[in-house]
Amino acid sequence: MKPMLFLFSVLLTLSSASEGYGQTITIKNPSSKALRNYTVEISTDKLSLPFGSYKVVSETGAEVPLEMITDINGNQKAIFPVEVLPARATNVFKIKKGSADKYPKRTYAELAHKIGGKFAGSKYEGGYSWVKPNRLTVDGTFKDHAYYIKYEGPGWESDMVGFRFYLDQRNGMDVFGKKTPGIVLPFVGVDGYDNYHNMADWGMDNMRVGKALGLGSIAIWDGTKAVRVEKRDSVTCYIPADGKIRSQVMTTYYGWDANGTKCTLQSLISIDAGNRASHMELKTDKNIANIATGIIKDSNAELILPDNPTTEWSYIATFGKQSMNNDMQGLAIFYKTKQLKKITGDELNHVIVLSPLNGYVEYYFMPTWELDWQPVKDKVTFMKCVNEMLHKLNHPLTVNLK
Repeated sequence: MKPMLFLFSVLLTLSSASEGYGQTITIKNPSSKALRNYTVEISTDKLSLPFGSYKVVSETGAEVPLEMITDINGNQKAIFPVEVLPARATNVFKIKKGSADKYPKRTYAELAHKIGGKFAGSKYEGGYSWVKPNRLTVDGTFKDHAYYIKYEGPGWESDMVGFRFYLDQRNGMDVFGKKTPGIVLPFVGVDGYDNYHNMADWGMDNMRVGKALGLGSIAIWDGTKAVRVEKRDSVTCYIPADGKIRSQVMTTYYGWDANGTKCTLQSLISIDAGNRASHMELKTDKNIANIATGIIKDSNAELILPDNPTTEWSYIATFGKQSMNNDMQGLAIFYKTKQLKKITGDELNHVIVLSPLNGYVEYYFMPTWELDWQPVKDKVTFMKCVNEMLHKLNHPLTVNLK
């Protein structure tokens, strides 16, 4: 399954074009519903593009970026965004050399830490400046609240929502609600270290995690509970893409103890412009059963499950007054039905247990918030978001090359 491949078909005609244009891309939406904020993907080996920068130009003359990204298997793809495509409509785009300078940056990813101080045991002391190398390795003894990494791990965002996970023994996934579509993470966690727990003009850390899975954390099911990626020899995390339309976080866990089996686990998280959902791809070098993820339990939130899911993708979700600010919050995970082993739970979590295929498994995780700049205040609106995402995933695009 290619990440974020949505409801339309792509006809790519490799032609020598006039007026300096290159390849022509014809996009058709075969669905009965209009599509908004999706990302077109084309394998770069299908494009004969010389080295340089490129943009995509629509029939109306609108320009959007053409970015190059790499998936978890090292396959390179060219991607570009399409804002809206009406039901059963067809649009034609052309690739042109140059850059879409006026197109705003709609995604971001970073990994930053302090400088100017030093470690005293497990804590980093002194230093008030930050650097953003976007790459960091920590050993298996690195613990939480070291006061070294900005908001304790990598962060990524779209114009809709922000995320982080803890780059320590917790490896929990957390959510930042956004009250603005602008990029905010560069300014989060640099003043007061953890003031993002308080409401700000941009938003806040609006989800409780604690010892639970939060939303979409990687885990292993041990038969009675979900165990996060706690025991590992070392972890290397870096930012492979920080684009206008897609940003990514790549993490390799060396020596992960998964129910007594040591393995190397790779994780690639991607987020696209205009999307609330992050795409998680996982790959292990050994056959590890019972890979798990899930959603934190909250007594104020209702668990929502679809009736008799038979489509390629399905979901679990919760909705209720479960945010840290006591606002309405929705949390959803989308999984491949054929990879589902069971839906279960433990004291802290609603758990999805998955069966990897050749060491590979994937899922999406998506939050909403009552105070988002595009607010989701009730269950009806939340389920509209869930069903829209589900519809996209269950109607992947097709690519025909001529």
